[in-house]
Amino acid sequence: DKKDKKDKKDDKDDDDDDLDSFKSKKDVELLWSGVGKDEYSFQLAWFGPYMTRTVGNAKDPKERVNFKPDKWQRDLLDIVDDDRSALIVAPTASGKTFIGYYVMDKVLRTDDEGVAVYVAPSKALVNQVSAEIYARFSSKTYPMHSKNELLGVFVKEFNTAGGVAEAGKWKNCQVLVTEPGVLEMLLLSPTHQDWVKRLRYVVFDEVHCIGAADGLLWEHTIQLVPCPFLALSATVADPEHFHGWLKRVNEKKWPSPKTDKEQVEMIIHTERWNDLYKYVYRNGELRPFHPFISIMETSVKKHGLASDLTLTPQEMAQLFHELSKIVGTDKRLEPLAPETFFSARCGFVKKMDARSYEKDLKAVFMEMVRDGTLTGYKFEKLKFGLQSLESSKAKFQPPSRAVADKEADEEDGLVDDISNMGKSMGYMQPSALYKVCKDLDKIQALPAIVFNFNRKDLAKMLSNLTKELKDRQYEKYYGDEDKQFRSKKIMEKRWTDYEARKIQYEQALKANASKNQEAKASRKNADEGDRGAVKDEAVAVSEDVGEVPPEPIDLADEIDLEFSFHNPKALGQYSAEIKESIDELKGKKVASALIDGLRRGIGMHHEGCNLLYKQTVEVLFRRGYLKVVFATATLALGINMPCRATIFCGDSLELNGLMFRQMAGRAGRRGFDLLGQVVFLDMAFLKIRSLVASDCPPLTGEFMLSPSTLLRALHEWEIVTLEQDQGNELDREKSEIVRCVAPVFSIPFFRSKQASLETQVAYHTRFSIDLLFKERLLNQNGYTRGLANFASHLFDIEPANFILARLLGKGLLHKYLEREQKRMIKGQRRTHLTVKLTSILAWFLCRKRLPNIVPKDRVPRKKYLPSADSPALPALPPAIAEEVVAYNESVFEHVQELAWTVASTEKIGKDPRQGDMEMPLSGKTFRSGWDPRGEPFDKEKSEFAPKLIKQITRYRSRSPFTAITGDGDEFTCPADLVSSARNLLHLDMNTFPTVAVPMLEAPAGSFEPSNSWMVDFMIHGKMKYLWDDNGIDPTKAYSLIDKFKEAIKKASTALGYFAPDDDIVRKTFKLLHDEIDKLMKVKDGLA
Repeated sequence: DKKDKKDKKDDKDDDDDDLDSFKSKKDVELLWSGVGKDEYSFQLAWFGPYMTRTVGNAKDPKERVNFKPDKWQRDLLDIVDDDRSALIVAPTASGKTFIGYYVMDKVLRTDDEGVAVYVAPSKALVNQVSAEIYARFSSKTYPMHSKNELLGVFVKEFNTAGGVAEAGKWKNCQVLVTEPGVLEMLLLSPTHQDWVKRLRYVVFDEVHCIGAADGLLWEHTIQLVPCPFLALSATVADPEHFHGWLKRVNEKKWPSPKTDKEQVEMIIHTERWNDLYKYVYRNGELRPFHPFISIMETSVKKHGLASDLTLTPQEMAQLFHELSKIVGTDKRLEPLAPETFFSARCGFVKKMDARSYEKDLKAVFMEMVRDGTLTGYKFEKLKFGLQSLESSKAKFQPPSRAVADKEADEEDGLVDDISNMGKSMGYMQPSALYKVCKDLDKIQALPAIVFNFNRKDLAKMLSNLTKELKDRQYEKYYGDEDKQFRSKKIMEKRWTDYEARKIQYEQALKANASKNQEAKASRKNADEGDRGAVKDEAVAVSEDVGEVPPEPIDLADEIDLEFSFHNPKALGQYSAEIKESIDELKGKKVASALIDGLRRGIGMHHEGCNLLYKQTVEVLFRRGYLKVVFATATLALGINMPCRATIFCGDSLELNGLMFRQMAGRAGRRGFDLLGQVVFLDMAFLKIRSLVASDCPPLTGEFMLSPSTLLRALHEWEIVTLEQDQGNELDREKSEIVRCVAPVFSIPFFRSKQASLETQVAYHTRFSIDLLFKERLLNQNGYTRGLANFASHLFDIEPANFILARLLGKGLLHKYLEREQKRMIKGQRRTHLTVKLTSILAWFLCRKRLPNIVPKDRVPRKKYLPSADSPALPALPPAIAEEVVAYNESVFEHVQELAWTVASTEKIGKDPRQGDMEMPLSGKTFRSGWDPRGEPFDKEKSEFAPKLIKQITRYRSRSPFTAITGDGDEFTCPADLVSSARNLLHLDMNTFPTVAVPMLEAPAGSFEPSNSWMVDFMIHGKMKYLWDDNGIDPTKAYSLIDKFKEAIKKASTALGYFAPDDDIVRKTFKLLHDEIDKLMKVKDGLA
């Protein structure tokens, strides 16, 4: 029958089927596939974040850490176990910070006496690391009689141990978290050598700060440490040079015998765990920014690509695709086709495979640029083509069915040329800022840190974004009559429910009160009758009636998730802690706008923020509650605030290639995300190009030769010698102290192809002793005298320490204040002694040059007026001015002698590398002898020749090209010496510890015009007027004033060691500090 026939047919079909083949019996219309013909191109384009990272991670055989370390991390563990030093260069978020905590763990486990020091570049990082140390190691206990503490924090403003701020208690800690300036002070302090002896390891985090403004402190600290160290950084452009310097320093400290301490290893790890995907926010959308868009043909031909210019797998595929379109058929590109290059590998492309592909692709690209294959029009076409690829919003979308739609789609990618972008302030618009954050939230790119160096812009952006969220929420509930009606009904129901709960609460209170009254009556009866019979029953009754029901919040005022950037999951997990942290800020002088921002998941972080608010932002961000934080560079250095995106807006000279790499590295932290996003918001293309395509600047230090450092070293040596002469046991051997101090005066971290630095340092040390002797701070035996301790205590404000020592030693400051005290009028601020003292100190403390341009559009005001000569600083009193001039002349004479002596060590033209005989640009050389015709005179018979030769001006330290004017080795001013000295010498204006010396030649005894900013602030007390009157950037005014205040505090402390309590100078210094402190705390003063 039919059923049997059908079964036979099915059996036949089954027999014919080959189970190992997947052949289709008939053509089937295939659905659209997002993979396409080349599956490897597809992997590069879309699987980049998910590629396997093969970095050699494996279980540590010694089980020293509780994770699987990579190969380079295991090498680090071995270095620490062997007590060796190391330079570690690894990208941000690669996992290098763990070694610092391993060092601490090792020291803590060894004994109760050894000390590990962690050196951080910022207070924010100090606070974070301190909290992390306590969380990790707080379980360690000490004997009851021991004074030891686990953790100490020592910064300029305060020092604590075990959370207690007690003078000297920090010495008892085993782990000290500090700043480089503080550690340098401790290492050179003669009274703290007992603590220095206990040092076992020092960890320098973000060590590339040695090339920053305060790099000299980092340099001295590394030179002085008597123990192994670890130097960590993510942005050292030429680690070999830095490593070479570290090795020379250690070899100087431990010349023989060879020990582990001398060894300085170098660990370089270049692979970032999470790739950074770059975008520009343009015309309301995120557009991918390929790094090759920012390169220039001439620069690539001459210098090649930046060494750290890496591509994501997606960008590799894009580059190959565009190269193939523009160049066409080229044998060099054929092996780089993804389907060809990866065919020999397994089916899935790994991160290491992609890096190999990137290397070969870049090599071919460079070859094409240099041989002319890719030049001119084609080069620009490539850059333009990299812009026109599909945007970040385009996922796996099928192609349009209509040809017209396809053409339109292709045109859409060519609408806007990114290279035409100019600087814009659009990010200050509330709606634009809201849209940026919302767009990032939609693609799960939050939390984000928005970087901007202008504090006022940050505050404005935060308030704008918070207000925009509130306004949009209000519009949602009360935007029109229908919305108002619905909201009114909702609120009526809430109030009805509230009234019901309130009635229940009041009834519960009454019931509770009634029961308590009955219990009270029972106790009274028990007292009158048989106590034992009813005592157990006559107890008070107190039932938990709960808290008072809160009044309902208006719909427009409550936090709607649609109009907030906080993380509801984090809020649910840490609800009580978050609420308590935010509520604690009330009444702590924190602006209400900042608190409102925190409630909606928005924070701000910079140096001028309230300390408690700043710490709250750090905690809430790490817990995942905050999704948007506006910050300056305070979050760029090492602080653990993991985010998914970093947004750059605004412009600043401080935002350079090095800072950009530090800031961008905050995005995409290992263990949190698979990728990181970097977004450029309203930035000019030229600025973006300078950040992305430029090489990381080479690391170099400052060539600052400070007599104050020498004075401190001599003071330390003097104290140690006295201790030894008195028969006391020394905390450290004198030989060890000498070895650790020696590199400071022999091996500077500064690079120069021409100057003989080590010779100059040696002679500078010799002449600095002469200068200190002339200033009556040293005696003939090299021991300190006079006000040497005062000058040494104020080492960080050189040359103000030397000037103050002069003025105090000759009584000029006392005479001036005593005279002005008689003229003081109580109601006239300008006559007060603190203002008069400031007018003197402002010449050499935090001095600012008089601005060339002061804002002309000043708003006239009737009060809060500046000084009479504003913005110019009032002239120094004649007697004090004369003393300052004498000091400047003495220093200038000293540097001239130094220059002449160093130049005498090598004849002009002997070493061609110094370039004394050659112009740097034109290459023209200076003739060193007679012309080819020979000597024009007969030496034996000519009477004119010896007279001519005799009148020729001789010179050694001056450049031959400036000596042809007839000038010899007598220089007119410091500027003349700096600009005219031979290349053998490295001199700049910082070499001269002088005060207000004119940059150009000027009449003798004159000073460079200086800014009256500090005097004006002391008169009116308003920071906001410093911009109008003095041209001081409002974002930097607070830190400048704080720096001035700290210097006054330090001077006041030093005066307290030798001046009586009623000394007019001491009292005025203390009063000045107190007044500045008070003005800085006034709310209007912070405007």
